[in-house]
Amino acid sequence: MARTRSQGYDSVKQAIIDNAAKLFATKGFASTSINEIADSAGLSKAGVYHYFDSKSEILRAMLTEHLETVTEIVDTALNTSEPPRAKFLAFTRMLIESYTRPASRNQHVVLMSDIDALQPKDREFVVTTERRIIRAIERLLESIHPPLKDHPDFSRPLTMLFFGMINWTDNWYSEKGHLAPVELATLAAELFLNGLEHTDYSAIQQPA
Repeated sequence: MARTRSQGYDSVKQAIIDNAAKLFATKGFASTSINEIADSAGLSKAGVYHYFDSKSEILRAMLTEHLETVTEIVDTALNTSEPPRAKFLAFTRMLIESYTRPASRNQHVVLMSDIDALQPKDREFVVTTERRIIRAIERLLESIHPPLKDHPDFSRPLTMLFFGMINWTDNWYSEKGHLAPVELATLAAELFLNGLEHTDYSAIQQPA
């Protein structure tokens, strides 16, 4: 029998995801129970099961939502007539602004720490989506600094170094600090791009 949708169905479902993300980010997926998710969302255990069949399904919905947000950021920043450098600045700004919002921050922490808890087909979807995002930024960096195309072995490592810098912002960033997210993003983007454009790649790569 199909489940009937109660009034406010979508908002309750989102509350379950948001509260589960906070618990998963704090305690880890494996150590969080459905009862804890229900209590945090102000529902009964049966109430949670009205929206999700399992804890794994909550995780899948959560990480799918997070990756959809990041994909939308990529599309918004890159599908413009702005020059490549401006696109990169916009992408970095939107990504850091997203990662410094509590709900998105929690989902991002879960993505970084609990991806292996996904079912294999769901994990493959996440990994495939991540690869598309990485490739899009890799191509953007090559358009910002065309000489990089002469050193293709560096494109992927540089892209991963960028994401390595940005992806852990949530670990230390505080709204009480002196830099707003947009200022931090500008600092990070300029620091990275200046390094990208002033590195002698031929001096790094050893002859075969």
